[in-house]
Amino acid sequence: MSGESPFRVDYLEEPEIRFGDDGAESSPKRGLFKHGPRLRKDEHQAINVGIIGDRTSIQRLSGLFRDMRSPIQPHSGDGDVKPWQVPYPGTGEQSNLNISIDDPKAWQRRIGPETIRAIKTESGTRAKMEELLDQLGGDIQFLADIDGPDVVVVCIPKDVIDECTQDTNSESKIQADGSDLRNRIKILGMQAGIPTQLVKPSTLDINSERQRASRAWNLTAGLLYKSQQGYPWKTKELEPGTCYAGVSFYRKQGRGSNAVRAALTHVFTHHGHTILQSNPMRDMKEDDNGRPHLSYKGAEQIVGQIIDHYKQGKGGTPPERLVLHKTSEFWDDEREGFLEGASDVATRDLVQVRDRTDIRLFADGEFPVQRGRLFSVPDDDRHYLFTTGYAASVATYEGSNIPSPIEVRPDEFCETPSRQLCKEILFLTKLDWNTTALAVKMPVTIKIAKKVGRVLSDVDADPEQAQVQYFYYM
Repeated sequence: MSGESPFRVDYLEEPEIRFGDDGAESSPKRGLFKHGPRLRKDEHQAINVGIIGDRTSIQRLSGLFRDMRSPIQPHSGDGDVKPWQVPYPGTGEQSNLNISIDDPKAWQRRIGPETIRAIKTESGTRAKMEELLDQLGGDIQFLADIDGPDVVVVCIPKDVIDECTQDTNSESKIQADGSDLRNRIKILGMQAGIPTQLVKPSTLDINSERQRASRAWNLTAGLLYKSQQGYPWKTKELEPGTCYAGVSFYRKQGRGSNAVRAALTHVFTHHGHTILQSNPMRDMKEDDNGRPHLSYKGAEQIVGQIIDHYKQGKGGTPPERLVLHKTSEFWDDEREGFLEGASDVATRDLVQVRDRTDIRLFADGEFPVQRGRLFSVPDDDRHYLFTTGYAASVATYEGSNIPSPIEVRPDEFCETPSRQLCKEILFLTKLDWNTTALAVKMPVTIKIAKKVGRVLSDVDADPEQAQVQYFYYM
């Protein structure tokens, strides 16, 4: 009997991301603090913000924006500053952020007591939602039409939360009859052509400087990207000529639509990223776990959309390499359709990436397993990558539960070594600009496509009017 282990444990270094002056850092907060964001122009940029909310929420949000003009220390000031306690540098021309946030009263629209009373008189959650959305739709369109705001922040009043959810302590989702309030607000923004940012009462209920700094960081990153002034950060790991895409699916909510699914791909390249959507598909099948699979024709159509989109930005030249992520395994028809649709691409990699696994690793010492740890079963070409966990670069674990890995399983048709595929997935967990956390769990190729699908599956969404830019959905 051989004593050689059937498993292999490896470690992948934390990827660095690039900021305003091409400075490199692994931590988004530390990189923004030192180098500032990547702006479209070198000069100081103003982010113009419209606000919709009740009087209390407007006052609190405007007060937070005023606080953000000065540095905010996320610690008490006693003792050493911890690596994860990055001060918020403040906005203004003297700050490394090189941005300001402007929210004049002319760009504020108030949800008054009469609207709250009308909501309370309605008998069901859906009717209460519609009462609120009637006002929000007009206010969002008004702010989109005037010369000023780049993005609209919608503050959901606490009275609305209390009326529309049973568990007000957790601020449960407000949804009914296949419609979700968050999705509907995103749809209203798309229809008006202006990105929206939702803020719940708890976000503005700030009890410490640590909370204030955290809110300031996340608002800055989201508003910067949504205002289209630039990307907070990028990575040089995306090689020119390589196209990454994640395939996800959504089923339109509502009576009679369960058989109709559409596929979404989030395409990530060296020169940008885009959401692409297929036509409705009725010839999809499901496996025993309810996961959808494409027909040969459907797979060929979707990868054809990806290649055509890439060619449009590259003068008709196809990518040299295509990496396709999907959460379910590749059935034979799917594989053959994907490969045929990408027949003019030199290198093609089909990779299954799953979130839920039963694998856990436990490290010696007081900290959990390290982010970047890779547990592999070489004989089966299965790899369990910890995209969450203790991070030495910030000397902490940002989560609260025992870290669980994602499963990376290269398809039988995969032309790149598995370790390289896992390294790429690790850096793709650092490209969600809706948070300044060190990373998210799933690569953005998959995560963003799923998030977009949740919006477009809403019973009141019109997929034909869907925008391709992610900032409308985040």
